[in-house]
Amino acid sequence: MKQDFFSQLKILNRDISHQPDYWEVDMVKKTNPWIEIKNMRDEMDKIMNESMNLKLQSKSERNRLSLWQPVSDLYETGTHLVIEMELPGVLQENINLEIQGNQIMVFGEKMLEKEASGSAYQMLERSYGPFSRVFMLPDYIESSAVTAVFKNGTLRVRLPKKSKQKKPISIDIAER
Repeated sequence: MKQDFFSQLKILNRDISHQPDYWEVDMVKKTNPWIEIKNMRDEMDKIMNESMNLKLQSKSERNRLSLWQPVSDLYETGTHLVIEMELPGVLQENINLEIQGNQIMVFGEKMLEKEASGSAYQMLERSYGPFSRVFMLPDYIESSAVTAVFKNGTLRVRLPKKSKQKKPISIDIAER
């Protein structure tokens, strides 16, 4: 019966003999759930081990390992560009700030602290682990005078603008 069906299709100028036989059902490949759990655990161990070396890694590696990004506000005053970033629960010693070229990067890690020993979470919605944020800086920022303050879970980075007023240059005019 199948052969007749394919012959009729060939007659209609449609050669679908290379198509899979849809009347046969492949068996679903069975996997061992314990192997899947072990693989997942190995992957998590790898991520955790990599995050321990966060300070030593390149910028692209830190971005790849970031598990969350803190919310931020960026605004400009007359004299500064200001970045405010919410980092509740992050310790000041776990926050790093770097300027490289025309980018400023804030990165670090928020540690998970268990409150009761022997407890098991039923729900965990807060963000933990490594984080990073990169902001492009305009040309008019004086990167050597940047200041940062961490207070009440908010990091405020003040980036001063370069002075717009330049000293006039006097040019002598020569006679010919």
